[in-house]
Amino acid sequence: MRRKLCLILALIMLFTAIPHTTFALQDYDKQLEQAIIKCKKLFNIGDEYDKFNSSVSNYDGTTVFYLVWTDSKGQLGSIDVSITADGDVLSYSKWDISYKQDRPKLPKISKEEGLKIAKQFIQKVSPKFANNIKYIDNQEPLDVNSDRYTYRFIRTEKGIPYYNNSIDIHVSNSTGQVLKYYVNWDMNIVFADNKGIITVDEAQKLYREKIGLNLLYKLKYVGDSSETYLAYGPLNTNLAIEAKKGEVVSYYEYIGIYDRGAMGGIEKSIQEELSPDEKKAIESLSGIIPKKEAEQIGREILGLDSKYKLEYINLYKYYIDDSIYLWEIGFTKENNNDSYYARISIDAKTGNLISFYKYIPTDPSKKPKFNREESIKIAEEFIDKMNPDKKDLIEFNQYSNGVVPLDDQQNYYFEFNRKLGNAYVENEGIYVSVDAVNGVVNNYSINWSNRDFPSQDNVIPLDEAYEILYSEIGLELKYIVAENNGKNPSDKREAILVYGLSNNKPANIDANTGIILDYNGKPFKESIKSSYKDIEDSYAKDKINVLVQYGIALPGEEFKPKDKIIQRDFLYMLAKANSPYVEIDDSEDKLYSYLMNVGVVKEGERFPERVVTKEEAIKFIIRALNYDEIADISEIYKDLFKDTKDISPGLKGYVAIAYGLKIVEGYNGFLNPKAELKREDAASIIYNYLFNGK
Repeated sequence: MRRKLCLILALIMLFTAIPHTTFALQDYDKQLEQAIIKCKKLFNIGDEYDKFNSSVSNYDGTTVFYLVWTDSKGQLGSIDVSITADGDVLSYSKWDISYKQDRPKLPKISKEEGLKIAKQFIQKVSPKFANNIKYIDNQEPLDVNSDRYTYRFIRTEKGIPYYNNSIDIHVSNSTGQVLKYYVNWDMNIVFADNKGIITVDEAQKLYREKIGLNLLYKLKYVGDSSETYLAYGPLNTNLAIEAKKGEVVSYYEYIGIYDRGAMGGIEKSIQEELSPDEKKAIESLSGIIPKKEAEQIGREILGLDSKYKLEYINLYKYYIDDSIYLWEIGFTKENNNDSYYARISIDAKTGNLISFYKYIPTDPSKKPKFNREESIKIAEEFIDKMNPDKKDLIEFNQYSNGVVPLDDQQNYYFEFNRKLGNAYVENEGIYVSVDAVNGVVNNYSINWSNRDFPSQDNVIPLDEAYEILYSEIGLELKYIVAENNGKNPSDKREAILVYGLSNNKPANIDANTGIILDYNGKPFKESIKSSYKDIEDSYAKDKINVLVQYGIALPGEEFKPKDKIIQRDFLYMLAKANSPYVEIDDSEDKLYSYLMNVGVVKEGERFPERVVTKEEAIKFIIRALNYDEIADISEIYKDLFKDTKDISPGLKGYVAIAYGLKIVEGYNGFLNPKAELKREDAASIIYNYLFNGK
């Protein structure tokens, strides 16, 4: 009887444990069946898609099925869906194998209609998410070459944004079909309540006290060269004020409008390897350290024994300052089945250390002997030894390890920012990693340029910079997941409320003028679509408005449709139609340089202030279509207009092609090729070029 009771108890224990494994696995077939049925109904997938494949994953406690439908004839393309076991659609895409679009076509669906379709789609396929999202309109002009509208929705909780979660959806601008749908949504997260939070005024005061703006030297690119400029901005962009306790927290928003520039250091690889002939020429110059000497310097700095073998030694330009060359040297060692390696970069003329990295296999179970403060001291002593001339020109960044000081780490990473007067030099300084088990530096790099830095004599007061920050950029209440929260990864993560810098504008304030700058040092321009007040009576009103949606517009609130158009303005609109994102807004030289490079304008044709005639406009348009080689064979074209004789020699073919493509048309059999174009005429021709030319 006792043996029987023990057997029963054992069976009870066995079957009690099974649901976590066997029974759960056995449920996958039922969950998959439900997922297939739901998706076929949601996306109207019929029997013509007669091939099917699937897989399943389970991550963070969420089961996701990946489903793919295709057809055996290879004519329909594919439909891909990922869906959770709970029925939430996480992604959808439909690829049509026969789809092709050679030239832009006028959309049949407006952007506003597409947005309505997108919202309805989300409500239909993922209702759990539909009431917790906010549409973010970036106000960018439409892409004339795109077949779709792209919409982004940010996750919200209690109306407060959480930027790390989002939904992206693409809607066809010709059919209204959803072409792609993607959800980035953290299922394993809880959101703190919004009770008892401080006011934005209190947050602004704390932000200034605890984080603050700094005077920064930043880098901008002008043509092929770069130069520094002064701006006010946060030295540490990943900090915010916790909205209840007012403490500083660190975080990263993976889906933000503006990303911080990548920090320098050893992982920024260096850049333009020279050819053997170039290396030989450099080596022959006075002051370049020979290879053997460079290798010896590297070994001495790293403290390597003879068992370390030279793996490579190369000469490079220093990415941060191309007037400096570096020797980059690699060493390896094998010992008792363990691999050791080291990499070092030194100034090729002075032999000064630029960066190094050493990997020594360590036992992960070993406890560190040095805490954070002791490790900082080790780092500072090493800097004093290797770069004594820099120690008074740097400042320790207390947030380089995040906000919460972590003890019991095997490695610590520290940043020492370069400082000139009252200004930090962005992305320059000394970066050190300390092995807290052995008390040695295992990673060291210095970013230090020899650039010219502008004077700080005429900067605006810091108080004025804060006024601009809070009035024009501002702090925003949002949810974030703080770094270093110390919780077990399997636990639900907690999203807390913080006041952080708004994502609407870059926190980059010109230190001399107070103008908000973009991250290349140019005046920041909000993407606001033009709208003209004076086109109601223009025959080309509708065409002008369509062009405006695509960013093909002339500056100002008035289009002046009856005014004659000069060459510079016509070519500006044509360039924007030809390549919407070309950088020509701030320079006439850039405009003509671009158009000459693509063959639209030839030598001797630059007359920016001259009024454009109809035949000249046709000439530029046909070149933009790359039909000019055919158009130049003028003798093959017949006379299409009563005034063909008035067309300039060599342009008869251009006119014929433009007429055939419905880019231009005559009136009562006349073209009037020498007529000076009005601005509304130019808009009409460019519209026809985009949507009629094939």
